[in-house]
Amino acid sequence: FRCQSKIAGSCQIGGNLSTNAGGIHYLRYGSLRSSVLGLEAVLADGTVLSLMNRNKKDNTGYDLKQFFIGAEGTLGIITKVVLSVPRLPVACNVAVLICPNFK
Repeated sequence: FRCQSKIAGSCQIGGNLSTNAGGIHYLRYGSLRSSVLGLEAVLADGTVLSLMNRNKKDNTGYDLKQFFIGAEGTLGIITKVVLSVPRLPVACNVAVLICPNFK
């Protein structure tokens, strides 16, 4: 899971989505909002709203799942989610450049 934070041992994916937490890998992978393909939420009156979709592109109308991401639980509680998880990189290369001065 690409969204890592300092409290990774005690946080849940639903909580990360409801606060739109980016974590330390935000610059590399983008926001958590962009990786959500579908979700299911329970509204305040007990209605279960299923927006489960596994397609990356869906232009059939309003993208209602985006309202729940970052709403901090005010619109409903996220109970299920479908995420697009990127592959792990095959290698990590590091280069070190040492200069006596910057003039």
